[in-house]
Amino acid sequence: MAGSEPPLLLLVADGPEWRDALHQALVQEGFRVVQQPLPPSPRDLLSQIQWPAPPALLVLHLPSGEWTLTTTLQLLERWRRGSPWIPLLLLPEQADEQQRSQLLDAGADDVLPQPFGLREFVARCRALLRRARRGPSGGRSTAPEQVLQLGPIQLYRQQCKVTRAGEAVQLTPREFRLLEYLMLQPGRAFSRDQLIEQVWGPDYNGDNKSVDVHILWLRRKLQLVAPNPVMIVTLRGLGYRLDGPQA
Repeated sequence: MAGSEPPLLLLVADGPEWRDALHQALVQEGFRVVQQPLPPSPRDLLSQIQWPAPPALLVLHLPSGEWTLTTTLQLLERWRRGSPWIPLLLLPEQADEQQRSQLLDAGADDVLPQPFGLREFVARCRALLRRARRGPSGGRSTAPEQVLQLGPIQLYRQQCKVTRAGEAVQLTPREFRLLEYLMLQPGRAFSRDQLIEQVWGPDYNGDNKSVDVHILWLRRKLQLVAPNPVMIVTLRGLGYRLDGPQA
């Protein structure tokens, strides 16, 4: 939109030269960027991140050393438990396909291992910002607050909040998007590939079994098991369907 302020990105990276190169690539593309050095210890990251305003995207560069897969997964769990609804792009120094899948399942919105080109880096940032501005149906999130309800489950689309019988339920961003997509069309069956396309996005390269893991987590967190009137039904050989109370 003409005259609108460009998105604000927070860049937390190790090493001034690397950080400056990423910063310059983003600024050249018109983004506003706040950069910060990476704390030496993983446990200090969340307490030491500072920003003047909530960013539209957090870019986090993870060097080797103390930043093992285990500590990164623990960081993601703490980050998402605090419910900051901010897309997160991880830049690990090393990550094979299995590790990338684990990081994505733990709450990262995208994972771009090194080495990578600056063009691809900027393109990944743009893709995450586009995805953050869209709901699962593809519409922009500029309408007044919309609340989806099915039985005791309420989903507040603008606030990115879910409650069960009035009590808040902490979901990861991907769990939220998965539940939102299912609640938009209750009673409809979806294959795993359809859910991957709509919720994970076309850039996702992991196994579609990730859907099964997220469905399991949703069932546990929302207690969507019998005798609850709301159920996520497994359709053998196909996928899943969200059923609500019978009229």
